[in-house]
Amino acid sequence: MVVKFFSNKKGGSVKALDYLLNHREKDGTARVLSGDEQLTRNIINSISFKHKVCVGCLSFEEQNIDEDLKYKIMSDFEKHLLPSLESDQYNILWVEHVDKGRLELNFVIPKIELTSKKALNPFYHKQDLSRVDVWQNLTNLTYGFSDPKDPSKQRTLQGASKKISLQNDYEKLDEMLHELVKSGQIKNRDQMIELLNENQIFVNRVGSDYISLKLPDSKKARRYKGGIYSEEFRSIGEFENISKRTERRIDEYNRRDTQGEIRFYSDKLNEYTERKAEYIQFKYKRRVESEKQISVDNNGTSESSSIDYNNDILFAIAKSNGKFTDLANTFRFTVLRAKPKVHKSTNKRSNTKPRQINNIYKDKGVKNDSTRATTKSGIIKKREAQYRAYKKAGKTRDGVYKQVTADAENLRVKLGEYCGEQQRVKQSIISKIANIGRIIAKLVNKLKIKMDSLNIGEVIKENFDLVETITKNTKRIKK
Repeated sequence: MVVKFFSNKKGGSVKALDYLLNHREKDGTARVLSGDEQLTRNIINSISFKHKVCVGCLSFEEQNIDEDLKYKIMSDFEKHLLPSLESDQYNILWVEHVDKGRLELNFVIPKIELTSKKALNPFYHKQDLSRVDVWQNLTNLTYGFSDPKDPSKQRTLQGASKKISLQNDYEKLDEMLHELVKSGQIKNRDQMIELLNENQIFVNRVGSDYISLKLPDSKKARRYKGGIYSEEFRSIGEFENISKRTERRIDEYNRRDTQGEIRFYSDKLNEYTERKAEYIQFKYKRRVESEKQISVDNNGTSESSSIDYNNDILFAIAKSNGKFTDLANTFRFTVLRAKPKVHKSTNKRSNTKPRQINNIYKDKGVKNDSTRATTKSGIIKKREAQYRAYKKAGKTRDGVYKQVTADAENLRVKLGEYCGEQQRVKQSIISKIANIGRIIAKLVNKLKIKMDSLNIGEVIKENFDLVETITKNTKRIKK
């Protein structure tokens, strides 16, 4: 048996009841074991909080158990989930499901404490998980139910899919991979991952002791953990060692001291339950009638005023809704109200002003200083001054930020202009060097032609203008 609490991000509604008591009820695979379906619906509809309902189940591997034992387990679960709460302080509906070939005891708890109308959260993960887990272990040991922590029942496929056909495909894949390993066709995890990818089964994540893969028809990946899916599976020999370690864990689990564990879990459960009971008693204090609530007249008869606890008081939200009539009748009772006592003053100086009392005793919390300011007002003024200083500092920071941003923008613009100017100078130099190269090439060609005639004087004379041009260009480059 395992305890499950179903997640509910939107707060829940009566749709949980519609799901539990749908076509299954007509098929005979669902029935109400305890509680009133209509009453639970009315309470859920009357809640104004965002989180309205807590839904979960006690899931058994057994196909069915004794009828009296069902009610005993349900009562024990309520006792330890909501300790110190009386039956009139909360509402719970138990629905049995047997459509999956195993027993499920589903429960629905409206998140409201009925006497005070305060929000009630039956299960808060961080606070209640340890207590519920201990109760689960103790119940499994006491009645011999199948234990999900049994190593022999450890599953490599994690989680479950809402689609039964898709769930079956993932389970068949797990069985097929184990058979391939046992037959020696898969010798290590790397080879298995390669085989899966080749067959269009995408392995999207690999961890030290798991792999996550996704079938072609699946939207989300599923995780396979332990055994052949861990990094320890490097060879057939390592797989045999993994199998031997699993067998040792199973043997140790079967030879454990169950009576000692029952005593241990009983002590732990009592300890956790007492803590939870103290918290609940502090948060949901019950109103107890005292003798002061009943006044007796001279004839010895009690006088009372009857208050009808109808929709106007218990569920004001449902005041105008006719379907809450039954709910109002359920919570109708009478409260005895005493007559107010009138005390006559015996002070002869009643018309005079009362004498002044020392300020320390008259106004508690007043500082004994010249300002006569209360501690509360002093704190408020101090916080207001701190807030004004914070806002002023914030404006200063904003001004500095704007100035730094403007300076950075100006620097960026100037840097861009400088880089552009440097680029233009560089291009001008390159073009001038290219012109010089072309002029020198022309001069060399002419010199070759003139050298052929061996008339050097004429060559120098004809190219005097060309040399002068080269000289001028060289001076410009230097500048």
